[in-house]
Amino acid sequence: MESLFLKKICSGTTEPDKQEFYSFLDRVMQGKTARQEVVAFLAGLSARPLSTDCIVHFVSYIHDYSPPRMLAGSQGAVNIVGTGGGISTFNVSTAAAIVASAAGAKILKSGSTAYNSQCGSLDVLKALQVPLVKTEAELSEMIQELGIGFVPSTHYSKVLQRLAAMVAPLAFRDIAGFVNKVGPLLCPYQASAQVMGVSQRDDLILFSSAVEQLNCTKTLLVQAEIGMDEFSSIGINHCRLIDRQTKSFSLPGPSGKCNEVSIAELAGGSIPENTAILRNILSASRKGVARETVILNSAALLYMAGITSSIESGIQRAADAIDQGKAINQLQRIIDWGNKYSQHRASFVTAC
Repeated sequence: MESLFLKKICSGTTEPDKQEFYSFLDRVMQGKTARQEVVAFLAGLSARPLSTDCIVHFVSYIHDYSPPRMLAGSQGAVNIVGTGGGISTFNVSTAAAIVASAAGAKILKSGSTAYNSQCGSLDVLKALQVPLVKTEAELSEMIQELGIGFVPSTHYSKVLQRLAAMVAPLAFRDIAGFVNKVGPLLCPYQASAQVMGVSQRDDLILFSSAVEQLNCTKTLLVQAEIGMDEFSSIGINHCRLIDRQTKSFSLPGPSGKCNEVSIAELAGGSIPENTAILRNILSASRKGVARETVILNSAALLYMAGITSSIESGIQRAADAIDQGKAINQLQRIIDWGNKYSQHRASFVTAC
């Protein structure tokens, strides 16, 4: 039974059904599978062509086992996260989340360490000394006080933690590309809406169908024609808005057509390099394509949060948040809050 299921997974030609997925993952959680079976499952899923059925079956199991929870104080919060893949850029969605929260949106940001780049969301947050909370109570307090919260990897479903533990010492991200790709659908907390980026045009249809079948919250899917899993200020952005009905539309980037020079302005690098880029954009000292791309993604968040009536009308509000010093002040508020919380936690441990 398990052997037939794994053959289907690894062949890439036959679609396993929901019951087969559930049966295998039940056995994983019961400790009845061998390490090599879990490695074959994850590697096979990652190697085969992406399909809506596999997305829906896997995500459905995660949600059934660990239903997304409503975090106290996060009502009305919006998430922004991408599937990874595509060209390597600096941490656009992390910067956009901070700008949008400075402009009035409530943000519950999920993310990960680097997958297809040198520096992931959690990497740059750590470098910026942004607090990575430990408990749900801390995350709740953070979003209530600051209007933004960053979801740590330890808060995700026990199923994902079990899969990661089973493949050790192999790095989970090295063989679990599929899980990274469906990561935007695995946030452990409920959000009122989400902006979800995909790096390939065909994935818009796959993930749109998955979002509909999974009855996800209001979702704006975007793929930038330059190969980004986010809005880009250069070239065309292909979008699908799923909110009871599905609406497809395209949004030209305000910076105009793409070329090698403009694409290079979006390039990411090491953790120190990405940290410097993010700080420079938030402090209004960096102009050009990188800034405009962050503003466009922030505008999408403001629209999905109901702060503005359209993405276009959110652009000026996001730009003002940067130019008026609100964005860099928001970053400092987050850092100060983290320092205060770290000192409080240290004092508590010492007292115990």
